[in-house]
Amino acid sequence: MKFSTVLASTFLTVGALASSCHPNYPCCNGCDVYYTDSEGEWGVENNNWCFINNSKCHPSSCKFEALGYSCCSSCGPVIYTDSDGKWGVENNNWCGIPDNCNGTTPRTTTTIRTTTTTTRKNYPSVTPSFFSNGNIYSNGQYQGEVQSSVNKLSGDLQQQASRVKYTPTAVWLAWDGAPGEVGKHLGAAGGNTAVFMMYWIPTRDCNSNASQGGASNLNDYKGYVDNVYNTFRSFSGSRIVVVVEPDTLGNMVTSQSNENCRRTAVIHKEALAYCINKFGSLNNVQVYLDAGHSAWLTGYEDETAALIKEILDMAPQGKIRGFSTNVSNFQPIAKEYAYHARLYDALEKVGVNNMRFIVDTSRNGVDVSEAFAKTKTWCNLVGTGFGERPKGNPDPVNMPLLDAYMWLKPPAESDGSSQGARADPVCARSDSLPGAPEAGSWFHDYFVQLLRNANPKF
Repeated sequence: MKFSTVLASTFLTVGALASSCHPNYPCCNGCDVYYTDSEGEWGVENNNWCFINNSKCHPSSCKFEALGYSCCSSCGPVIYTDSDGKWGVENNNWCGIPDNCNGTTPRTTTTIRTTTTTTRKNYPSVTPSFFSNGNIYSNGQYQGEVQSSVNKLSGDLQQQASRVKYTPTAVWLAWDGAPGEVGKHLGAAGGNTAVFMMYWIPTRDCNSNASQGGASNLNDYKGYVDNVYNTFRSFSGSRIVVVVEPDTLGNMVTSQSNENCRRTAVIHKEALAYCINKFGSLNNVQVYLDAGHSAWLTGYEDETAALIKEILDMAPQGKIRGFSTNVSNFQPIAKEYAYHARLYDALEKVGVNNMRFIVDTSRNGVDVSEAFAKTKTWCNLVGTGFGERPKGNPDPVNMPLLDAYMWLKPPAESDGSSQGARADPVCARSDSLPGAPEAGSWFHDYFVQLLRNANPKF
């Protein structure tokens, strides 16, 4: 059978009806794709999995395209055969030989450059993420913030701004009263997947000033987690995604020269493990641990994987779906996915298998990675724009490890300020947008910049 584990939401059941489309599942009557894996495309009908009828829905398609390869323009020669079918080589790239070739070889001579080597990475299938149903909760607080900017604009820019309003964003649990608001958000989300960011770890943001804070001690943090956990458990029919403590893992890997970070590393390990152990025990919750971003942890994949393994071993009752990256940052999707693939391989080496990823696309519509690499200005960087809209399974062929694009950091909420009690010198740099309020507060000028530079446009 396709899945040995029934989805946590229990609204889908595993099929057992053979058909011309699949040995264990019926053909779908329609062509709506719910999930894609190495076997092909899947739909859902009558709350059961069904297999998309390829000849009906894609009459001229090439089955190898679902694996990221084109069909060969001719029927041979066959260079390699595996469970996916017969393979040839054209223009020094693998191509799939169509089934209707029946193994025949054309009367043409094909020259194969034997020095060319192509490596195919096949990832094991996993159950669909909660992002897969396509409906993600749009946070009412963000809607109100956007509306405050809509009211200040006019003309085409105002019309574009109004289209941003209902884009799904995560709910940040980043102040002492936030657990009391979780139930309100879950009630408003209804059947949509609600995404929460846990950001209350003691000595939060240990390597900068702008977002410092969090729980006063480990016991208070555990109580905070318990409060959120109890609400999550009481909404057992909800689909919940929780991202655990942005930046914490990255700081433990690279910021141990900072006394503040070094001093809290043991507490942070225990806090992360406690959080994963609690939330990861719930069937209606999928947990992603934050894993920095490509410009931060590239080159540190092995150290990051070892630390993750240590933390997960401290959380025997919990499980994680995978990792978030690029939270509040600007790295392009391609660089993030390359980092995902490297981290996946490093995790496999230490026995952490089948992980998946989500990438924050809230502010990476413009590739500013070269400018960022020079200055490392993470605070309200000049020149950024809204990126891809939140979406589950955005490219299962080319990025099978990626569960979703998601606006994890509500874009245009400030990263920090050069003024006030939590003033950070990074926010005073020439490539940081001036006039910013404190971290988490709405920054209208930043919203306008992101909107003007949005890619895709609104």
